[in-house]
Amino acid sequence: MSDDDVPVSALLGAAYEAVVHGQGLAAREAVELVKDLGFERNGTAKPFRFAYQHTEATEDGPQVRTVHATVPLLSLINPPSISIDSAKISMSLHLISQDIETGPAEAPTASGETPTAAKMPKLKGRIVHQLDKNAVMTIESTLKQRDLLASSRLSQLLDAAVSDRDSVWYLVLERAEPFRKAATELIDTVAQDGSKGKGVGVREWLQQLWELKEAVTDAVSAFRDGLPEKISPLHQRWNTRCQKLTWIDRHTEPEEMAALRRAFIAAAGNVWQALLPGAQVAEFGPPTVEQLRDRFNAAVTALIAAPTHLARLPEWLHHLEGTVALGCTAHAYKQSKTAAEALARYNETAAEIRKMWRPFAQNAASRAAQDGLAAAAELMWDALTPGESAVDFHVTNRFNAEELKAECSRTVAILTAQADRVPSRSVSAPAPLREVAYVCREVAPKALEAFQRSEQDGLAEYVIEKLKEFNDLIDRVNARDAPAEMKQRPEWWRSVAQPWNEAARQFWGNLIDITSHPVADLACPEVT
Repeated sequence: MSDDDVPVSALLGAAYEAVVHGQGLAAREAVELVKDLGFERNGTAKPFRFAYQHTEATEDGPQVRTVHATVPLLSLINPPSISIDSAKISMSLHLISQDIETGPAEAPTASGETPTAAKMPKLKGRIVHQLDKNAVMTIESTLKQRDLLASSRLSQLLDAAVSDRDSVWYLVLERAEPFRKAATELIDTVAQDGSKGKGVGVREWLQQLWELKEAVTDAVSAFRDGLPEKISPLHQRWNTRCQKLTWIDRHTEPEEMAALRRAFIAAAGNVWQALLPGAQVAEFGPPTVEQLRDRFNAAVTALIAAPTHLARLPEWLHHLEGTVALGCTAHAYKQSKTAAEALARYNETAAEIRKMWRPFAQNAASRAAQDGLAAAAELMWDALTPGESAVDFHVTNRFNAEELKAECSRTVAILTAQADRVPSRSVSAPAPLREVAYVCREVAPKALEAFQRSEQDGLAEYVIEKLKEFNDLIDRVNARDAPAEMKQRPEWWRSVAQPWNEAARQFWGNLIDITSHPVADLACPEVT
């Protein structure tokens, strides 16, 4: 057989294979075009920016404004995607030979019969040559542009993104202009103002304000340019700068500048909320009265939650909240006299609280809460009644170990002396008050030891437990011994009970709040 003799199946298959290969090349070209034309190297869609004139109907008549828009480039084009709808292949063949090929025998069937071997015809031929000695084969195909499902879905997503982005962009534009005006007014006013506040010069203020203004302006530009990844760092820069920004204090900042500062912060917050809905926007400048009141109330709540074991403390603290509320209302209506009266009421209550503190209430958590409330109260009343001071109801160094030890020793000595005056009713029975006095002698050194430690947690529970033991013993003495002694020797028993009760209240009063935790009195006959 000649070298030109080719199986007919190969001739036909090659033609169809060429058609399929051509369609594959078209698909790969479409993919490459989408990657190169539609996306940046980082995978984000390439933007297409343009501007157009938009006419709006307003109360003053038609107004023309320029609208800037940015859309993904792929939303404007259709990538090439072709399919071969039909193909017609024509050729002239000259058959050379025909063979019958027999395939391998198949396995027996279930009935045991062996099927007849399949006979496949095999044709060989050659394409007919024309006079110019060239073989002739003609392929006619019809190509059609197809809308791929994935491309259609991508267009839908991009169109939706463009629609959402445009609505946000209009909102950003609407809020950016008021911010620009507020920033200009504040910066111009600061530049013209000569006050120094707390030592911070005008130049520093201008630099700080300019950086804040640029953070917002750059964020708007980033959104316009389709660079949302830059907005969050700019927002963080705003918050960080606000926390570090120094400003005129409350009493030296002119009211006009305070109003401009608040307008500047509010306008910036509106822009940030449009760009990053729900984001926290930091502020700067002296805190408002409302913010100071919130801080004061939070400090009150923290002190109530602290382990002070003072039963009446929440009641007194809520009374402080009421006087602060009255002062805030008076300040809002510029009633300075009423604000001063509220401060006087506050100081009266604070003085009562001041009497309640005892060593066992001065644990670490209690001290921290007291310090927090004292600082909040100072700022609060400085805003409401400038120049006036509030009573500091907590005294950090009210007690020292040596004074407390001396006072406990003095009162324990009185209790012991009075206990020794009361003999036992029988030889086997102990003296009735000696056991009670022993409780105080036992409490004093342990309480003093705990008081001298920096960490005093657990002291309160110990003192309260011992006071309960003391009270139970006094109740037993009152039920068993006091009635007989008061009946037989009332004047003598009174001389024992009165000094005892006074010394007992002084002893326990140095350790705990005896208003919240009463001390049981030894029964004493009334003076007739």
